[in-house]
Amino acid sequence: MDGLEVFIPDLPPDLTQHGLNTHLTPIITAELGITDWVCNKYHRKTFGTVTFLHRLHGERFLARPRFFLLGQWVKCRRSKNNPDPFLLRSMLKTAEDLRIRDEDEQLPTRDKKVVFEVRSFSCGHYEYPDGNFTYTTDMEWRTGGAVDVAKFARDTLIITFNYHGSSIRVEIPYRTIHEIIVAERPTSFTLTLWEAPRFFQVIDSGNTMLLELGSLMSRMGISNRNTVQRNRLSQLPHVSGNHEAILGQSLVYRIEVSPSNFNSKLQNLKEKEKLTVSYFDFPHVLRGRTYMADGLKLFTDLLDECYKEFPVHFDVLFQFQALVQNGYLLPQTVTDLLRRLCQMMRTARTTGSSSNKANESNGNASGLSGIDGTKKHASPSFPFSVGAVKKLFSQLPFPGPDIDASTFTPDEIWSYLKANENSIRQGTAKELISERIGQNLIMVYKVQVTPTRITLLGPEPEAKNRILRKFPNHIDFFARVQFCEEDGQDLFFNTKVSFDLIWKRFKTVLLRGVHIAGRQYMFLGFSHSSLRAHGVWFMATFFDHNKHFQTYATVIADLGKFNKIYSPSRCAARIGQAFSETPFAVDLEELGVDIQYINDVKSSDGSRVFSDGVGTLSRPLMEAIQAALPRSGDTTTCFQIRWGGAKGMLALDDTLEGMVMRIRPESMVKFESDDTRYLEICDMGKKPIPLVLNRQMIKILEDMGVAEDWFIRVQNREMRRLRQITASIHNTITFLKRQKVAEQISFYKFIRRLQKLGIDYREDAFLCSIVETVVLKEVRLLKHKARIPVEKGVTLFGIMDEFGFLEEDEIYVTFEKSKLPGKNHPDLHDQLVLITRSPALHPGDIQLSRAVVPPPRHPLRSLSNCVVFSQKGKRDLPSQLSGGDLDGDIYNIIWDKGAVETSLREFLPADYPRVSPRNIGREVTREDMTDFFVEFMATDQLGVIATKHMILADRKTAGTVDDECKLLAEMHSTAVDYSKSGIPIDINKLRGLTPTKYRPEFLAPAPPAHIKDKTEIVFEAPREPSLEDDEDESGPRHHYYRSEKILGKLYRAIDEKKVWKKDIHKPVRSHGASIWEQLLLYTKKKSVELGLCNWPAVLEDARRIREAYDDAIWSATMEYSDNFTKGLTELEVFTGCIFNKSGVQTRRQRDKSVRLKDEYDRIAKWVEGLIRKKEVAPREDDEADEADDGSDSEGMSSFETQTYKGSREISHEDTFTAFELSIACLQVSIEKSNRFGRTSGDFQSFKIVAAQCALTELEIACAQHEIALGANLVAASTETRFAH
Repeated sequence: MDGLEVFIPDLPPDLTQHGLNTHLTPIITAELGITDWVCNKYHRKTFGTVTFLHRLHGERFLARPRFFLLGQWVKCRRSKNNPDPFLLRSMLKTAEDLRIRDEDEQLPTRDKKVVFEVRSFSCGHYEYPDGNFTYTTDMEWRTGGAVDVAKFARDTLIITFNYHGSSIRVEIPYRTIHEIIVAERPTSFTLTLWEAPRFFQVIDSGNTMLLELGSLMSRMGISNRNTVQRNRLSQLPHVSGNHEAILGQSLVYRIEVSPSNFNSKLQNLKEKEKLTVSYFDFPHVLRGRTYMADGLKLFTDLLDECYKEFPVHFDVLFQFQALVQNGYLLPQTVTDLLRRLCQMMRTARTTGSSSNKANESNGNASGLSGIDGTKKHASPSFPFSVGAVKKLFSQLPFPGPDIDASTFTPDEIWSYLKANENSIRQGTAKELISERIGQNLIMVYKVQVTPTRITLLGPEPEAKNRILRKFPNHIDFFARVQFCEEDGQDLFFNTKVSFDLIWKRFKTVLLRGVHIAGRQYMFLGFSHSSLRAHGVWFMATFFDHNKHFQTYATVIADLGKFNKIYSPSRCAARIGQAFSETPFAVDLEELGVDIQYINDVKSSDGSRVFSDGVGTLSRPLMEAIQAALPRSGDTTTCFQIRWGGAKGMLALDDTLEGMVMRIRPESMVKFESDDTRYLEICDMGKKPIPLVLNRQMIKILEDMGVAEDWFIRVQNREMRRLRQITASIHNTITFLKRQKVAEQISFYKFIRRLQKLGIDYREDAFLCSIVETVVLKEVRLLKHKARIPVEKGVTLFGIMDEFGFLEEDEIYVTFEKSKLPGKNHPDLHDQLVLITRSPALHPGDIQLSRAVVPPPRHPLRSLSNCVVFSQKGKRDLPSQLSGGDLDGDIYNIIWDKGAVETSLREFLPADYPRVSPRNIGREVTREDMTDFFVEFMATDQLGVIATKHMILADRKTAGTVDDECKLLAEMHSTAVDYSKSGIPIDINKLRGLTPTKYRPEFLAPAPPAHIKDKTEIVFEAPREPSLEDDEDESGPRHHYYRSEKILGKLYRAIDEKKVWKKDIHKPVRSHGASIWEQLLLYTKKKSVELGLCNWPAVLEDARRIREAYDDAIWSATMEYSDNFTKGLTELEVFTGCIFNKSGVQTRRQRDKSVRLKDEYDRIAKWVEGLIRKKEVAPREDDEADEADDGSDSEGMSSFETQTYKGSREISHEDTFTAFELSIACLQVSIEKSNRFGRTSGDFQSFKIVAAQCALTELEIACAQHEIALGANLVAASTETRFAH
C-alpha cells in the first residue's frame, strides 16, 4: 500500500478529532473529491495528522499551500513518519466494503441529530385525577442556560444542562422509550420509559461561564477536554429532594423546550422513524394529584404492618411490592388494595374464620408453599393466591391518553384479581409447578440491582444447591441478587466514565441488604460462576422447622469450618461450593456407603499431582446414583460432585467391592465439614460432547503448522450442511432433530407429519421463522466465533488411570459412539491425537498425545464418556493444557489426520508459578467478602486480555509464540485465578503492550438484525457513522483491517447476509387456506368418520388451556430476558435460543438459553398432558433414531407408542375425549390471543402444540378403532361358527 501521512502543525490544543474532521471535509472530500482519508488529533496537542490511503491523493492535498482554519491560516507538510500499516489496512477494508456492497442493498442511512433548547427537566408519573389523564411532577430541575439542550442523536436522546454548578448529562436510549407525548402548551416532550435513564456528572464543569464557552467551542469543533471525563451517577443531584427515593418508580420524564422552530425540528425528529410519537395537551389539574415520595412512604409502612400484624402471606406481599417497586402501579393504588385485604383479615379474625397460622408462615414457617403456589390458594378470609397477583404484570398497560382511566382504579384492579383467582382455581397451572419440582427445580425470588434502582422479580425456576436443599420449607427466605446495568447486561467498561459512585452504591446494598415486605434480606454468599456473572445470594433470618433461629452466622457455620482461611477471595470460593448448582443429591447414609480416604498420586519429587481433584466409586454405588437420577441412562461412569468440603470427580473403579466411595483429601477436600450425609451431583459424563473449534484453538493450531485447507475443509462441510437445511423438508427435519428444537413435542416429527399430509411448513411464517432462527444462530456462531464442528473429535471429562496401565503421554479416549454425531468412529488405539482444553492462549496449550486402548476386561474398559490420563512421568498432562486439573474440567480431543499429521510444531507447555492468595492475617468477615465482590466487578479484565491476545496473535508474525502473546497468556491465567486468589493482574503490564486500536475483521460485530413483529428476523440497513453523533456512545468504535491469517480467511469465506438471502430466508408461499385451517379441516373430517364429533362442547375448556399456556409462555419471555421490563419473543422461547442483534450471545444469554430450552419443554409437557388428558412421559434422547429414515412405527413415533402403551389403561371414552379436546384446542388456537399488558401478545405456538396433540390422538383413535373393528369381526365370526 502506498499511503501517505500529512502533518498539520499550529492547531488549537482543544480542537477535537471530530472538529478537525469537520473542517477538513469541505476541503478534502468536497473540493478535491478524495474519500479515502482519516485524520487524527491528539489530546491537548497543537498538531494533528491526515492519513491518505493513496499516496497520489495525499500529494494532491499537499499541493494546496495552506488552508483557513478557525480564523487562521494553517500550513501542512509531509509527515516524517510512515503511515501505520494497520491503519492503511483498515482504510483499505472500509473502501472495499463500500465497493462490494450488494446493489440491491439499501444505501447507508444517515441520522441527523435534532437539537432542542431545554427550559426544564423533570421526572414524575401519570395519573387520572377525576378521570383526566395527566402528568404529575415529582421532581424538577429548572434550567434555561444557553448550554442546556436535548439532542436526539443516532440511537440516544442526550440531555445536558447545568444545575447549581454541576454539568449534568442524561442519556436515554431510544429502545427504552415506549412513547413520546408531544404537547404545545407548553412545548414539551413527555417520555414514558421502560427503564431508568443513565445519569452522569461531567467533571470540572462547575463554572457556568466555562460551560457556555465549552458549548460554543463544541459547536466550532473545539472541546475543553476537562469536560469530557464524567462520573456515572446513581441519581441526579437536587437542592431540596431525594431523587433516589422515587427514581425507580417515577419513570416518566418531561423535557420542556424552547418554542423556537419547534414544529420544524419536530418534523425532523419524526423522520427518524425510531420513536413512537403522539400528541396530547395535558389538562391543568389542581386537585386530586398524588406525589410519589408520600405514596411510597405510606405503602412501605403498610407493607411492614401487613407482614407483622395481619395474616397476609409474604409471597402475596412480595408481588404487591414488586408492582409498585417495578413501576407497574402507583403506591397509592396498591395501598388501597392492601387496606381492603387487611380489612378482610380483621373481619375474618373477629368472626373466627381466619386461620391464625397464616401470620406464622410469614415469620418462621414454610415459604415453599407460597413460593411455588402449590398450597397458597385463596381461603374465605384471604381471597387471592399469589398467582392472581402475579398475573397483573401481564395485564397492566402503560398509562396513556388512549387508556381508559378506570383501568388503574383500585376497583378495577380488584376485579382483575378476582377474575385471575377464578381462573387459577381451574387448577390448570398446578401440573406445571409440579413438573418443575419433579425436575429438582425450586422457585426462587430474584432481585435486580442497577445503578439507579432495585427491582423485584420472580419467583423463577432455579436449580437446587446445598443451602436450598437444607431448608426446603423456607426457600422464600433466600433470594438471588443480580448487579447489572439498567437493561440487565453487565456494566460496560468505558475509559471516559468513572463508575466509582456505582461501585459505592453496590457495596452499600451488599452491606445493608434489601428490605422486602417486612423482611431484611442480607448478603449470604456466592458461587464461582455467580461471581463472574455478578450475582450473589441474600437471606432473611428465620426459625427453621426445629425452631432454631437461622442467621448468616448459623447457616455458614453449618456448612463447615472457614475460620482458618485468611483470604477473602478463597474463603468466598470455599463457602461458594455450597451455592454450586447441584440438581440431584444421593443419601450416602441411607445407602450405607463406606467412605475411604486415599492418597494423591504425585510425581517422584512430589511437585506434581496427577490425581488432582479425582476420586473413585464402586459399581454398586455408581448404579445407586444412576437409579436416583432421572434420564441419566445406564452408561454414566463418572460424576462431578460436591460432598461436605470436597469437590471434584468420582470415576468408576470396577475392582472395588460393595458400596464404596474413595476421596483424596489433599486435592479434593477444600475445607473441614461435618455436612457429609448427601453426595451432591453437579454434572456427569452421560454422553460425549461434540467437539467444536474456537478462535483461540484455531490460532494455536495454525501456529503449530496445521494446514489451511483442513480448516477450510471442515468449515465448508458445515457450511454446506447449513445452506441445504431449508432446501428440502428431509434436511430440515434432520436439523431440527439434532438441534432438539421443542424436543418435548417432537417438533421435527410435526414437520414430517405435515409433509405426509401434503402440507408444506414453508406456507406458514411462524414455522419458517423457527427454522430460520436456529439456522442463522448456527451460521453466526460459525462466522463470528469460528465455532466449527469437527466430526473426528470429541469433548470429554478428564480422569486419571488408577491402575498404572497408561505410560507417560498416553491417554485412553472412551465414549459411546452411537451418541456422537457422525459415523464410523474408530477405536483410537496406538494413534496420535491432538488434545487441549479451553481457553487455550499459550502455544503449548495444545499437545500431541498417543491414544491407546486397554485390553479386554481391563478395569479401564468399564469407563465411558471420559478421557483417561496417565499417572506416570515428570508432569501430569492436564496441567500442561491451559492449567487444567481433574476436578471437572473437560478436554478436547481431535484425531482427524488432516490436523494431526500436519501439526509440524509442538510447543513446550506453560508452567506458571502458583500464586498465593491475598492474606489479610485474620478471620474473614462478611464485609471482607462483599468488598472483594465489588472489587472483582470493578477490576476483572479477563475479557479484555482474551480480546487483546486475539488481536496481537493476528498482528504479530510469530502469532501466539510472540513474547507479548505469551505474556498475555500468563496474564489471562492470573485473571482466571483472580476469583480465588484475590490477586488482580498488573494493569500497567497490560497498558505497556502494543496498542490495539486496529482490530482484525473477524472481531467485527455481525450485521445488526432484530426480530420484527416478534416473529421474523430482519437485517437492518447499513448505516454510516455520523460525525455529528460522536457523543452518542453505545461503546467504543473500533477500526477493522483485513486479516491474512486463517481466522480472517475463514471469516471472509462466509457471507452471512448472502447466505441468509439465498439459502436460509425463503419467501412464505401462503395461498388459500392456512396450514392450521387445513389441519383443522382434516381432523374434523376424521372425527366425523370416527364418530367423535363432540369437540364443540369442550371449546371453553380449550380456551382455558390456551390461556394457561399463553400465560406460561409470557412468564418465560419475562423470566429469561436480561431486561425484565422488555421480555423475549415467543420465537426465542419456542426455539430455546435468545437472539442477540449484534450477532453472538453473551455468556449470560448462552446460559439462559440452555435453561430456557428446558423450561419450554416443561411447559410443553404440561400442556400436552392437559390436552391429551393423560400423563405424558418426558422426551428421551432418541439416539437410535439418529439416521431418521422418516418412518414411524405403525404410524406413531416410539414416544407416542410408549405413551399409548403406558402403564395406565386408557379407556375408549378417555381417548375420544382427548381427541375431541385436541380438535377444540386447534380450533381456539386460530383465534387471536389476549393482549399482554405492556407488550402485544397474539402468541402463535399453541397452534403447533394443539395440532401435534390432535394428530397424535387421531393416530391412537384410529388404531383403537381398527382394534375394535377387528374384535367385532372375530366376535361375529365366532357367533356364526356356533350358530352352525
